[in-house]
Amino acid sequence: MKEKVLQVLGFERVDITKEESGSPNDWYYYTYDFTKDVTIGGFSLISCDNEEAKKNGWYVEIFENDDIRFTKSKDLFRLIELINKNIR
Repeated sequence: MKEKVLQVLGFERVDITKEESGSPNDWYYYTYDFTKDVTIGGFSLISCDNEEAKKNGWYVEIFENDDIRFTKSKDLFRLIELINKNIR
């Protein structure tokens, strides 16, 4: 999957400085929040970071659950479309 797909789908970029993380370089990743209301237990997607993407390509997982991984843009698009269509 290409980084541009995440941008087109509306993922938000989260930048982390090396000072914040203690890492030797600045890095970033993307998130997609279906619901922002934490009182109802928000549901989000999170990408790998740009360093991981350089090695293995971009992928997206369900936040706090790495058992499900999306590597194909078509699958990710369909998931987002389906969930957004059914949000009340």
